[in-house]
Amino acid sequence: MAGPFPDPYPTLLGDDPALGSALEVAIEEALRSPLIEHPLRVAISIAAIDETTSPLDFKHAGHRYGETFFSASLLKVAAMYAAFELRRSVNALAAGSFTSSELFALLHSEFDKPISEAVPAIAREPGLSGVPRRPNYEAIFTTIPLVDGGLACEFNGFFLTNLRRMMINSDNNAASACIQALGYSWINGTLHAGGFFFPPAQSGIWLAGTFTQALTAVRIPSANDGQVAQATTCFDMANLYAHIFSGTLVDQASSNDMLAILATSATVGDDPSYMDFTRRALTPRSFTVTHTKIGLGPLKTGQMVTSDGSIVEHGDSGRRFVVVWQNNFQDKDSLESIGFIVERTIQQVI
Repeated sequence: MAGPFPDPYPTLLGDDPALGSALEVAIEEALRSPLIEHPLRVAISIAAIDETTSPLDFKHAGHRYGETFFSASLLKVAAMYAAFELRRSVNALAAGSFTSSELFALLHSEFDKPISEAVPAIAREPGLSGVPRRPNYEAIFTTIPLVDGGLACEFNGFFLTNLRRMMINSDNNAASACIQALGYSWINGTLHAGGFFFPPAQSGIWLAGTFTQALTAVRIPSANDGQVAQATTCFDMANLYAHIFSGTLVDQASSNDMLAILATSATVGDDPSYMDFTRRALTPRSFTVTHTKIGLGPLKTGQMVTSDGSIVEHGDSGRRFVVVWQNNFQDKDSLESIGFIVERTIQQVI
């Protein structure tokens, strides 16, 4: 880790021809229905998790998985990740500080400039002139004295409440508060440094909008909606989920915390997975959703699109899969089709 930002994370997803063939067959079978749009508009990544290996192995297949799509609230996962990454960076300095004021002064001195300059597209946005692009550390953290001296930082109650409401309730006001506290340049500088966004291609995970229009948005091109402020590829989001599941995103404790939030979102959150047949009243499938964050939002045409980032578990075998899909419609037939595709893919490789 150089300065405040993380080192690049490795790509955990490896191409798997057998899984790719299974996905192709599943898509072909789904497209036999006249109720599904031809060609298939949905982008998808599916990664089979081999939990018998160390480190875990993630075999991947996908359809349009490298294209960047507008995905609305699915991108709140990026803000969650950035918050935990910031906590790690702040604690690297906190251990050598003895008072809160000393620590916060050190953070501003050491971190503000590199963070504010990290993302040129954000730094030169006229609508953000005078708006802090770096984190508001004082609004995010509380300090805890360590027995041997120095401090540790944890999310304060207000920020943690907003973080959980952003993810579990998909509350846009809570998301806006988190994003403004973290700062566009921290969020997107972290995604770039971590290897989840690629500036030359303007591809990967990008979040530079507040969901409430509280700040000017900074946009990148998307495959489904022109210039957008909340976008991702299926592959990069699936790779981020794989790191969370592996315990390697930030660190084991942070990964566990993020995984627990995604699990709560799946079980009791306001927005269950679009593959949760019980809570969505869809056709029962041979898998259940154990962790999730979804997206739902309008394209500029007014058409609503759905997206879903989930971990699913096959009932008979117990095998688990990371599934990320985007650019689907909200109607029952469209949701049934993606559930069918995921199920048929899994059935062929179990």
